[in-house]
Amino acid sequence: MQEIRLTSRYTARDQGAYVHLPIEVAEGIQRIEVSYSYPRFEEIDRRSIEINVIDLGLLDPDGLLCGWSGSERLEVFVSEARSTPGYRRMAIKPGTWHIILGLYKICGEVEIETTIRLIEKKRIRLKGDLHTHTINSDGVFTTAEQAAHAKAAGLDFIALTDHNNTAQNTEIGTVEGLTVLPGMEYTNYKGHANFLFRDNGLFFENPLSNTFEEAQSVFHAAKARGAIICLNHILDRYCPWNLGWDLPYDLVEVWNGFPKESDLQAIAWWHEQLCAGRKIPAVGGSDNHRIGLGQQIGMPTTVVHALSTGRSDILDALVEGRAYIALTPESPMVEMTIGEKSFGETVPFADDLTGIITITGVKSDDRIILLSDQGEEIRWICERDGFFETRFTVNKRLFYRLELYRFTISVHLLEVVTNPVYLS
Repeated sequence: MQEIRLTSRYTARDQGAYVHLPIEVAEGIQRIEVSYSYPRFEEIDRRSIEINVIDLGLLDPDGLLCGWSGSERLEVFVSEARSTPGYRRMAIKPGTWHIILGLYKICGEVEIETTIRLIEKKRIRLKGDLHTHTINSDGVFTTAEQAAHAKAAGLDFIALTDHNNTAQNTEIGTVEGLTVLPGMEYTNYKGHANFLFRDNGLFFENPLSNTFEEAQSVFHAAKARGAIICLNHILDRYCPWNLGWDLPYDLVEVWNGFPKESDLQAIAWWHEQLCAGRKIPAVGGSDNHRIGLGQQIGMPTTVVHALSTGRSDILDALVEGRAYIALTPESPMVEMTIGEKSFGETVPFADDLTGIITITGVKSDDRIILLSDQGEEIRWICERDGFFETRFTVNKRLFYRLELYRFTISVHLLEVVTNPVYLS
């Protein structure tokens, strides 16, 4: 954390002015906190008399008002995930920001102490569901109810992806403790794809495509808006992806809902693409419409290593492949590093490279499989509940990734699948 302290003095002649205090903000800041203090009251004849009133506001590097709190708040903060009421939620841009002091009332002379704290981004583990529906399409829950379900499930973020609809994104508001990603599920008779937006998520391009060219136009319009595009349930028995692979996309949903044969087939297809040298990040989503057996929110959960809880940082981490998919939010926590690199990252091959796998929350008889472009490399069977850690020799491969299977309902079900650590 970087802390900046500023002391400024003003007299009654300055009353009525707005004073700009410039601060330089570097790249990689997730949150700006501003606090200030000054003598507002004075005891006169045992009465507290207001002698000074100083207002507070903030301008972003583009000179746009980020927020204004008058004299009601002595501390404010701004970030993309959440901000003080009256201040915009926004990603922190590098550049020159300005603290605005409004000198509304000054009696004689006033000294103002202003403290600015710049909180750096730091990679954290976040759990989320990238595929949910509300009553704005064919779901049975309101936007607020889905957000409440996500919080109750222990999720940190959720994407609202109603079919060909973005009305749900107008209902998000501020959900304390949960990042809500505005989205839309492009829905065509030949396949579905999620559009995940960085902005307010209001998308009015006509998604009802009769031809490939019309679909292409919609996808390009979404990309022009900065949307992240995920092809959904690509090998589903009833609704597979049949629009081909020439449309722009960033992610593939290889796991949709309770694990089934079509998900295993999608993972196998994805693995083939990795073996062919294509770095396609994999994600999962519950496709939740209602609560039922195997239909709860967060089944599966996408666990992402993001730089903050902000929308942009979550989406960036997904596109970089810094994620793994778990059956539920309570599934084991998985880490794999090769050198100093982890999921989604690339490490130069060297003869002395070692891989390290650490998993918290394993159960006896869990099956952990290390895979590469050469197929299955090593298989471990956990002997006890709790913590699993091992090292492995890194050979000249395109990538390494993990799968974990757990004995459930009389079979070993898929519990975790990770994105690869790549080698160059």
